[in-house]
Amino acid sequence: MKLLLHICCAPCAAAIVEKMRKKPEIDLSGYYYNPNIHPLEEHDKRKRSVEALSADFGFPVDFRDENGLEFWRNRLGENKELRCSTCYSIRLNEAAKHAMEKGFDAFTTSLLISPYQNHELIKARGEQLAEKFGLQFYYEDFRELYRRGREISRAKGYYMQKYCGCMYSYHESDHPKKPIYTFEKNL
Repeated sequence: MKLLLHICCAPCAAAIVEKMRKKPEIDLSGYYYNPNIHPLEEHDKRKRSVEALSADFGFPVDFRDENGLEFWRNRLGENKELRCSTCYSIRLNEAAKHAMEKGFDAFTTSLLISPYQNHELIKARGEQLAEKFGLQFYYEDFRELYRRGREISRAKGYYMQKYCGCMYSYHESDHPKKPIYTFEKNL
């Protein structure tokens, strides 16, 4: 099966890639598309780590650079449920479209490794988009691999972010080591 893995970041993808590369029936490729990640400096740190992951594991990754700061700022606002749902939909839609255009059988996402993401919502949206694009959505609960992904990332020196990616999650994060960023407009 030709499987496209939407990659949110190297720490979330690393253990999934390690696991899937051991399955001879799966031909894995990656797709990095994350217009939710702000600011651009943060996006670029994550992208560079995904480039390193691709080189280290020897699998192809297509990159699509897009910054949707104004969309997030002006249309999504404070409603976290709407914000996350829309974010999943946008990224999974583009991954499914890319998978269809490139002849993949199925797609999935590294978001499924995170204990902080809404798996039910991701799975439901993935299945809807699979039907829309004539694909399969490969669902697996990868959360048991979360620690392994972080171990790989530490060992390889991949950037390990301190918040989900959007400017709202940045402000919600209380991680003591998160980078200091300023945004042009108060939220």
